[in-house]
Amino acid sequence: MDGGSSDLGAVGLVRAAFDSLVAAAPDLPARRAHLLSLRAAVLQAADDFARAIDADFVGRPRPETMLAEVGLVLSSIDWTLRRLTRWTRPRRVRLPAEYLGASGRVERVPLGRVGIIAPWNYPLQLAFVPLVAALAGGNRVLLKPSEATPRTASLLAQVVERALPPDLARVVEGGPEIARALTELPLDGLFFTGSTATGRKVAEAAARNLIPVTLELGGKSPAIVMPDADLMDAAKAVMAGKLFNAGQTCVAPDYLLVPRDRMGDTLDALRSATQRLYPDPQGPDYAAIARPQDLGRLEGLLEGARGVPLMERMPAPPKFGAWAVVDPDPDSPLLREEIFGPILPIVPYDDLLQAEAFANARPVPLALYVLGRSRAACEGVVARVRSGGALVNDCLLHTAAHSLPFGGAGESGMGSYHGEEGFLAFTRPRSIMVASRWMPARLGRPPYGSSVDRIIRFLLR
Repeated sequence: MDGGSSDLGAVGLVRAAFDSLVAAAPDLPARRAHLLSLRAAVLQAADDFARAIDADFVGRPRPETMLAEVGLVLSSIDWTLRRLTRWTRPRRVRLPAEYLGASGRVERVPLGRVGIIAPWNYPLQLAFVPLVAALAGGNRVLLKPSEATPRTASLLAQVVERALPPDLARVVEGGPEIARALTELPLDGLFFTGSTATGRKVAEAAARNLIPVTLELGGKSPAIVMPDADLMDAAKAVMAGKLFNAGQTCVAPDYLLVPRDRMGDTLDALRSATQRLYPDPQGPDYAAIARPQDLGRLEGLLEGARGVPLMERMPAPPKFGAWAVVDPDPDSPLLREEIFGPILPIVPYDDLLQAEAFANARPVPLALYVLGRSRAACEGVVARVRSGGALVNDCLLHTAAHSLPFGGAGESGMGSYHGEEGFLAFTRPRSIMVASRWMPARLGRPPYGSSVDRIIRFLLR
């Protein structure tokens, strides 16, 4: 949007919400109470979320919403509650000899007033999992859900209003002008999930106010089929990950690297796996493409490509059928842009070093998938190919393990969260020392004399 009165109204709305977050940081019992209240509200609204997301997508399978949205948020809260006391406990540290008699400790303290900007593809999970981490850290939160899923955004606002005090967390609904106004606030931290292009703009806006940012972006996550792989097992893993939410997942396998002499067998395995997973693509188990403009974008990616349909019957819009594209031009949009849909480019390789070089020649992806029988060989690929995270012999599932940090590097993101990493992302270490009257470090005070000379000689030894 251009500037003008609408932008001024957005600034006023966001500023008013920001100014309402004025209370002191909640103590540990209050944080636990807030998380329990949020858990109860999400659980109560579980079916409402399934209906709202289904309506926003014009077709989202209820099991996908319950597993990847409601269930993941609830398990994130449970994981956090069981460990929050330990995470918040001050850590005593040893001090150097010159501080003999003094004591030192490090505490994790809240960043303060933080902003969260959530995307549309998992509108509940990607709004509330960061919210859980921010609340656990003792912050006050301004949450901006995506305008592309308006029913879900409205429900998020209702749940937050019902579960949390208004001076603790607020939801601000609206379009890009609201997100822009939020990034211009003097926040103490900003958490953004979305595209790399928008992430750059968010980081630039935050830098003007020296706001620390966590960016969870996308990228082209490769899946490498090893020469010894069981092709049927590999195909099941790849297609289950690729077609969950119809490919509208930031860590979906974006392209497949396959030994050249196994290309034909791999295509057969992918087709067989897809049809077993989705025997009726028009049925309720296969998600629709949430944004109408993405249907045209996906169709454009197939123009002029060697597309191979993987489904026996292709569904009608707003759904988009699963396709493989064989050996696309390395400079084509299929291998330059994040696909974010059910199209899988297949790139042949002649030896493993060539496959690794192909992946490493591109920006660091959010995820790397390696599929093969030899764990040692797969781990070798993981060690040599850069990525935000990696998973051997499956796809997507590592993102739901709260004990594993989730985050990218370079164009796929900055910083990480999930579990304790989320708590660390929304807090900072604060050093506290209690001095001793007789500690040797005090000998460095003026007037300087022979004792200081001895200290200097000791330091320069």
